[in-house]
Amino acid sequence: KTAPRLIEDLLDYDPRYRAQKDQRNLLAEDAPHFRESQVPAIPPRKGDFDCRHELMLKQGQTVAPFSADEDPDETTQYVVSTYCYECRWYFDIKVDYTQWKENSVACQLSDFENRLHHFRLVETIYPPQDENRYKTVAEIHSFVCSGDLCPCKVEIRISPPKLTPNLLGLILTASKVHNRGRKEIEAEPERYPGLGPLVPLQVLGYLRQYLIDARTGQAKRIAKRNKKYMLAFGPECEPLFEYLGFTSTEVESSEPGEGPSYFWTLPQTTDANREFLGDVEVELQLKIKMRPESEYQASGASRIELMPVIARKAIERSLRFVDYPVTARSRTVDLSVPSHPHYASLGSLHDFSDDLLIWAYERQCQCDPENKPYYLDCLTGIANGRESADLQTKVALVESAGEYGQQAIEQGYHYFGLDYKTPEEDDHIMGLYRSRIESAPPRNSDKIAALANDRAMTYEEAMEFLNVSTETPPDMVQASAVAIASDGDTTKAARAMRVIANKRNDYHLQQAATDMESGTITNISIDEAYRRLQVKDRTAKDELVFMYYQELTKDVGAGSRDHYAEALRAIALERSSTYLFAKLDDPNAIVAPARSTSDQPIGLDNIGNTCYLNSLLQYYYTVKAIRDVVMNFQDHRMPLGEEDIKKKRVGGRSVAKAEITKAQKFVDELHSLFENLKTASTSSIKPTRDLAELTLFSSAAAANFRRASVSSPRGVNIAASSSTYPIYGPEPRPQTSPSRSSPAPVKEDIEMIDHPGDKNLENGSVSSEATLVNIDTLPTYNEAVSGNTEPSPTTETGDDDQPITVDGKDLEGDAIMLNGEDGVNEEKVLSAPEKPPPVPPRNKQGLVVQINESKEQISDDDLWRFGSQQDVTEVIGNVMFRLQCAIKPTSIDERSGEQIDIIRDTFYGSNVVYSQKAQTLERKVEAFASLNVFPAFSGPRDIYEALDVFFDEQFVHIDNTLVPQHSSVDKLPPILQIQIQRTQFDQVKQLASKNQNPVTFPETIYLDRYMDADPESSLMHRRRDTWKWKSELRKLEARQESLKGKNSELAVPNALLEAKNLVVGIQEENLTGIPIESGLPEAIAERAAEIVEELETIDTAIDKLKRRLSEQFMDMHQYEYKLQTVFIHRGEAGGGHYWIYIYDFENDIWRKYNDDHVDIVNDRKEIFEPHQIGGGTPYYLAYVRSQDKTDLVQAVYRDVPDAMDVTDTWAGEMEDEGVVMQDDDNRGVRHVEHVKPRPLRPKPPISAVPGQAPLSIWEAVPTNGVDAMESLGRCV
Repeated sequence: KTAPRLIEDLLDYDPRYRAQKDQRNLLAEDAPHFRESQVPAIPPRKGDFDCRHELMLKQGQTVAPFSADEDPDETTQYVVSTYCYECRWYFDIKVDYTQWKENSVACQLSDFENRLHHFRLVETIYPPQDENRYKTVAEIHSFVCSGDLCPCKVEIRISPPKLTPNLLGLILTASKVHNRGRKEIEAEPERYPGLGPLVPLQVLGYLRQYLIDARTGQAKRIAKRNKKYMLAFGPECEPLFEYLGFTSTEVESSEPGEGPSYFWTLPQTTDANREFLGDVEVELQLKIKMRPESEYQASGASRIELMPVIARKAIERSLRFVDYPVTARSRTVDLSVPSHPHYASLGSLHDFSDDLLIWAYERQCQCDPENKPYYLDCLTGIANGRESADLQTKVALVESAGEYGQQAIEQGYHYFGLDYKTPEEDDHIMGLYRSRIESAPPRNSDKIAALANDRAMTYEEAMEFLNVSTETPPDMVQASAVAIASDGDTTKAARAMRVIANKRNDYHLQQAATDMESGTITNISIDEAYRRLQVKDRTAKDELVFMYYQELTKDVGAGSRDHYAEALRAIALERSSTYLFAKLDDPNAIVAPARSTSDQPIGLDNIGNTCYLNSLLQYYYTVKAIRDVVMNFQDHRMPLGEEDIKKKRVGGRSVAKAEITKAQKFVDELHSLFENLKTASTSSIKPTRDLAELTLFSSAAAANFRRASVSSPRGVNIAASSSTYPIYGPEPRPQTSPSRSSPAPVKEDIEMIDHPGDKNLENGSVSSEATLVNIDTLPTYNEAVSGNTEPSPTTETGDDDQPITVDGKDLEGDAIMLNGEDGVNEEKVLSAPEKPPPVPPRNKQGLVVQINESKEQISDDDLWRFGSQQDVTEVIGNVMFRLQCAIKPTSIDERSGEQIDIIRDTFYGSNVVYSQKAQTLERKVEAFASLNVFPAFSGPRDIYEALDVFFDEQFVHIDNTLVPQHSSVDKLPPILQIQIQRTQFDQVKQLASKNQNPVTFPETIYLDRYMDADPESSLMHRRRDTWKWKSELRKLEARQESLKGKNSELAVPNALLEAKNLVVGIQEENLTGIPIESGLPEAIAERAAEIVEELETIDTAIDKLKRRLSEQFMDMHQYEYKLQTVFIHRGEAGGGHYWIYIYDFENDIWRKYNDDHVDIVNDRKEIFEPHQIGGGTPYYLAYVRSQDKTDLVQAVYRDVPDAMDVTDTWAGEMEDEGVVMQDDDNRGVRHVEHVKPRPLRPKPPISAVPGQAPLSIWEAVPTNGVDAMESLGRCV
């Protein structure tokens, strides 16, 4: 048994009932073998009345290490003397290293060969009952460590309570105590006026006080005629007093005619009885503690507050298993459910980590080779139960080395009709084998035999092998494969099923084939699969994963190839990837993109550092309020009349007409994207660059960037421009960092190359080119039709609502310029080519800005680079602002004049900030669109703890006065958005960094605790209690950190121990001139022990406070919100990659949207366990009001038209439309991608909105596909 197992067995072993269990000793004997075929499979580990011991220290008899770092030597002997708080039995654990030799090494966790003590029983003694009451040992068990160089020996002595049931019955039986007192009072009523019989609580208290007096050496006598003594004890209890060592004395009376007096003399405390009397005193204390409340009320006594020290830490330190590696599952284990017997058989515990279990298995086999098959069964059972890749790999390695489990061996015997313990000789068994082989005739099918040997199986051959047709439904195909597999070769049946699955593109058949090949659904964990293929980024595309697989399988043997194929198969299953399944079957297969269906959302292509833009667009598409506004924009469009614009206020300011026009253009672009997300039959679509630019750039930010760029050759301080964004809600409490200190290099998703060409300034004309190589190189359709590949520079008004000057001209809003000229040349528009033009390079002309009679240039790519560096929160702010600018209000806030609209009603709530000023409580209401929370500075923090920082009371400076302030929720929005602010700024280094500490969050949160309430309400009393507890907790944790030496090399107890050793060394060397008091080492050791005890007390207090905090609001469930969206960011503050998880309430599934890939999440740990998120951290959360969730969001909103067959007639129609079908290398292969896409919903007529300026012809033209040419012709 390992040391943890030994102590676990000790705690479960109740020596009182050993005789009732056929003398079986749980502590000393091997764990019984678990056999499912037996009834019961294993004898019960514990009886119904067995005590689960709670061991407490007997500090006076204990010698234990002060810390886990203390190393033993040849002088080391530890003794942990304990008693059980429940049953009062005594357990002394002696750890002896005195057999230490020159090469001895004690087992320790850092030694991977000897990680823990592993004990083997040497001897068990049941001593006869001794008449000496001071020596009542019932059992002695001796163990030695199996480590080759470890000299550790352990002796466990078990002793019964000192007060036997017979003696206790004299003072604990209520009827006896009552009758004793009643008889005494009736015999001499005149001696006991006003007195009545006692209760056992009082009797126990009197006896305990006698023993305390004896321990303190007080020379007292107890008169046997004393009223208290007679009512409590009387002659009936004299055997008890004699057993405890009280001496009966006779004293002659000095008065004539009176007889002698009789007394009890207190026992004198000696080395022989000191421990005995101390044990009796403890037992009496425990019995007093257990007396019923009625006795306390009857006697008027107050309860004794016992403060015993739990012995667990001292035992762990003595046996060197403090903080042994545990599995993550142990943190959520149900302690009421017993662990599987396999753990006990391996001498381990259920919480051992996989590595530690493997070590325990190997050590068990080494010590007990006869039972190796059974131990292999134990390891196999645990591996399958845990679904552990590491343990399953270990089992496979052992089996590949020729080892078999006990069950496999017994099944082998059973196959031949033999008992496992048969006395039959080898020749008899071999004869049975030969006869079985001869009686199993083959099917004699040449066709099947030939087919089974042919690895390259065609679709027709697979159907013939499984005896199915093209019309056979998938479930019947699977049933046929299962039937054939049970008769013949499972591998070939699975292969045939896979060929059919790949041909039909049927994921369920692919999974069934995989399951048949692997023999189990969970043959390898997804963690192990990625690790085996060396894929560190779990968001890597299928093509990249397959490239890893191909690289690893070059020039390797079949066994290794299968090893990697198993990993690729597991990833394909987890991703539901038709591509990987097909490539696994045939690496040269050409996998056509699967057609998307109406029940699955589609992805968005990354057009260059727009992963977070894609995430945001996918999120907004699932929000019904936004989707309705965008899809039915004509019903919500803001009129552009002067009076309407004059009244419009968004984000706390007026909005100019140019901003409204720009915002409406943004919604038009978003409308086109949403239509495609609804109707596209492809697995992904590509956002237009126009939409990306309108989403990324706010008016103010873009204007500020241009101004800063022309005034500073070193570039723009992007952080400075962030202040021009509208602020939603109160500023966060903690000091935050600027969002950027300067344009930082982007680490992922984008490659940018500035053109090295010189900038030629000639006669005021500017020529500048920049290439954004990872952004879509297609021009906008406006450019393609006009034949102009240089897009028009656009301007927006800044903070002061003044137009920006470009080339000396005042341009209002977003005026369009072509080649430096205002307006549009209609002739160029009408001369559109018959087919789409070739893709030109994206060369863009920069803005020309007049400053001090010299011209500077800002390329649009520089502006794009700036916009692509905004974080999610900034982009969300921009999108919200644009949406509100684009739509008309539903009402106006009378107090602020702010616009009220659908967007605000969906996302905005309000907080109340309370500040205690002098004698008044100031109340201030603030709106918010999201709540800012922060990760902890170290370690994890859950979402409630993070929100507490925002809402809890704290002291702030107001008018040079420190006042308490707290916040409450005045109104909750239907969709609650929470930003996890991870960026922090070092003011000294002027560098931004990212706080990677986990913030955990559940799928359901309850916000009752944060709601606004009357100061004297029950809720506020609860909140104030938590503020007080948190204050106490902070003090305790600070004290704990200081004692544990978090910021130093040594914990305080260790430091004191080192100081003690130093003092002892100085004393032993007899150094002159250094006076040291002789008792100093003992005083230091005593202080170290006090610190250890204080730490244990602090640990208990911290656990108690945390439990209180976690339970304080558990009954409040009125304001329930469900998690709908999780934004994830992987990388640092300077750049990285975003993806998003969205929950589908209708189908109860999570999906992962990673640019053009949308996958179902099979294991939710991927989202909710911090270490599972592929190196990413949650950045933004969206919760929806539970009762309205299906009215607020909808994950799947699709209407995909049925696919059309490509016929000659249709091809002719396409040619009539002006689309030329191109040949592929003159082989007559015609490409359907040249066909025009399905028409989108038409945009409204050019002047559909009364009072609105007519749209330019460019705004009326669709922006994608050949449809644009048709629409352009119609518009013209």
